[in-house]
Amino acid sequence: MIDVALASLQGGGLLEDLGINLKVLGTQVVIFVVTFLALSRILFRRVLDQMTRREEEIRAAREALERDRAELARRRAEIEERLARADKEGYDRTQALLKEALLQAQASVAQAQEEARRQVDQARAEVLAEKRRALEKIREEAVRLSLALAEKVIEAPLDPAVHGPRVRAFLGEEK
Repeated sequence: MIDVALASLQGGGLLEDLGINLKVLGTQVVIFVVTFLALSRILFRRVLDQMTRREEEIRAAREALERDRAELARRRAEIEERLARADKEGYDRTQALLKEALLQAQASVAQAQEEARRQVDQARAEVLAEKRRALEKIREEAVRLSLALAEKVIEAPLDPAVHGPRVRAFLGEEK
């Protein structure tokens, strides 16, 4: 290794031994720097501007997405609140209808009971009236039979208009 280093110092240098020309290398460096500066002004600035715009669009899209999510959450809460109110109103209406139906049922039962009581009272009155009519017929028949029996016993005709009140008094009908 030392021999190679010594040989390079004596023969024109290490760069020549490697086949590197300093003029060409300098030219290439200048061309690279100029190209880099030109491209950075023309191409890289546009690319950077485009990347900056794209980042801004992405940021705006994210903000819009977050706003939409917040709006969706707000609307969901609002819809759930409306559903809860509708459920409560439905429940309240159902309860009101049930109460009304119960009141109507109670009124119908009371009305039916009143009608039944009225019919029973009417039937009792009819039975009493029929009983009175039957007793009246029995009394009249008893008076007629008593007059007929008395006619046979005394062997004389009796007038029901004259003798009927006495027979009725005897039977305990008149006081």
